[in-house]
Amino acid sequence: MSRQVPVGHRLRRHRKDLGLTQMALAEAIGISPSYLNLIEHNRRPIGGGLLMRLADALGLEPGALSGSEDGRLLADLGEMTADPVFEEAPLDPKEFSSAIATTPAMVRGLLALYRAYRSSLDEVDILSERLSHDPFLADASHSVLTRITAIRTVAEIFHSYDDLEPEQRAHFNQTLMRESERLAESATEIFNFLERGSAGRRAVNPAEEVDDLLYDNNNYFPELEERAEGLRKAVDPDGGLFLTDLILHLEAHHDVHVERLPSEELPSRGHYWNPERRIFQLSRALPITSSRFLAARLICRLEAAEEIEAVVGRAHLTSETARERAAEALISYTAAALLFPYEAFREAALDLRHDIEMLQQRFAASWEQVCHRLTTLRHPGREGVPFHFLRTDIAGNISKRFSASGLQLPRYSGACPRWAVHEAYLTPDRLVTQYVRLPDNTTYLFVARAVRRGGGGYWAPQAVHSVMIGCDTAFSKDIVYADGLPLDNPDAAVPVGIGCRQCPRVDCLQRAYDQAEPALEGGTT
Repeated sequence: MSRQVPVGHRLRRHRKDLGLTQMALAEAIGISPSYLNLIEHNRRPIGGGLLMRLADALGLEPGALSGSEDGRLLADLGEMTADPVFEEAPLDPKEFSSAIATTPAMVRGLLALYRAYRSSLDEVDILSERLSHDPFLADASHSVLTRITAIRTVAEIFHSYDDLEPEQRAHFNQTLMRESERLAESATEIFNFLERGSAGRRAVNPAEEVDDLLYDNNNYFPELEERAEGLRKAVDPDGGLFLTDLILHLEAHHDVHVERLPSEELPSRGHYWNPERRIFQLSRALPITSSRFLAARLICRLEAAEEIEAVVGRAHLTSETARERAAEALISYTAAALLFPYEAFREAALDLRHDIEMLQQRFAASWEQVCHRLTTLRHPGREGVPFHFLRTDIAGNISKRFSASGLQLPRYSGACPRWAVHEAYLTPDRLVTQYVRLPDNTTYLFVARAVRRGGGGYWAPQAVHSVMIGCDTAFSKDIVYADGLPLDNPDAAVPVGIGCRQCPRVDCLQRAYDQAEPALEGGTT
C-alpha cells in the first residue's frame, strides 16, 4: 500500500465549510463515523475509491484531497529549513502539517519569499562572476581607481602645502575638477552597465514555475490527451505513426518542406524550424526516435496551440520566459500523447511490468521518452504506477523533476550522492537498479541510465544526461527491475537521504554538509 500525505486537516476544513457533520459525511460515502474521525485526525490514509467518494461528496476534484500539493509544500519546507540561514531560528518540522492546513497562504508566502532569497543569492553569484571576469568592468574599475588616486594626491598636496602660488593652486584645482568629472562618468558607466545586465530579471525562477504547473496538474492534462487523440486519427488512421506518416502530414496539411541534412549544416541540437519559409530541417545523424518526436512536436505546435495556450493562460506564471518554457513543455507533453496513446501505453506498461527497454521497442521511443510518458499516466480512476522522474547532467544539475511516488525531490540543492542517478554515469548506456531506504525507513526502487545526446562526426558536440525513474516498493510486483532485489529485507537497502543539508545520516562518508540535528531512529547507516 502506498504512503499518503496526511490530509485530515484539509478534509475536516472542507466538511465544516459545507456544514456537514461527521455522521452525515460518513453515511454519504459508506463508512463509519469513527473511521472518518480517524481519517480526519490523520490516523488512517485515504486513496483509491474512498478518495474518489470523499471528493465527490464534498464537490471537489480528487486532487484537492489527494495530498499531492500538501506533500510538495512539506517537501519544500523541509528543504528550506535545512538552509543554514535558519540556524539561528530553527523551525520545527512537526508544525508544518498543521501550518499548511490552517494557514496555507502564509506557508506559500514564506516559500515564495525563500525562493526570492535563493534567486537573489544566485544573482549575487552571477554579479560577482561578472565583476571578476568582465573586460569592461575590469577596465572601468581600473579607471575608477586611477581617478581616486589622482584626487587623493591633489587633496594631500592641498593638505600639506598651504603656501602654494596662485598659479599652482589653480592648476591643482583644475586637475581636481577634471578627475572628479571623469570619476563620476566612470561610476555612471558602471551603474548603467549593471542595470542593463539585470533589466527584466525577476526573483522567481521560470523553471520552478513550470515545475509548479506540472505538480499542480499532477503532470496530467486531459485536454491535451484529447487533442492528441484527435491528431492521431488525422495523421495516421491506421495508428502506425511512422516518421514518414508525420512528414507526409506536415507536407500535406501545413505546406511544410522537410529536409534531411548532414549534421554539420545544422545547429548542435540537430534540427531547425523556419516558420516564415515553412522549412523543417532534421539532421541525418539524429536517431529515428528523436526525429520522430521532433516531427510530432512540430505537428502539435501547429495544431494544438489553442489547447496549450489555454493551459498556459490559467497557470500562475509571472513572466514571458516562464510562459514560453511552459508552452514548450506542454508541446512535448502533447507530442508524447500523440506518439504513445494513453490506454495502449498504460496497458503495455502493465503487461510488460514496466520493462522500459521493451516499451522502447514496442513504441519506437527513447529511454527518456518512455520514462517521461510513464509519469503522465495519472488519469483519475485509470492511473498507472505513481513514478518519480529525475534528470541531471554530469555536474549534478537537475533539469527535469517530477514525483507522484511520494519521494521528495530536491528543489534548492543537489540530490543525495548515493542515488542511482549519479552512479549511472559510471556505466553509460547500462541500467543501474537500486533498492533504497530513506531516513524515515520508507523504501523505494530506483532505475537509472546515463544517455548521450547529439550526433555527427568525431568533433560533433555531445551531451550526457542521467535519467532516473522510480516508485515505492509497494508496487514492486508490477516492476520487472524489482526481480532479484532483497525487498523483503529493509536492512539490505542502500541507506540514502534527499540532500546533504537535510539528511540526518551523520556518519555518511559522502556527506557534503554538517548536520546538527540527531538522526531519526533506525535511520543511520
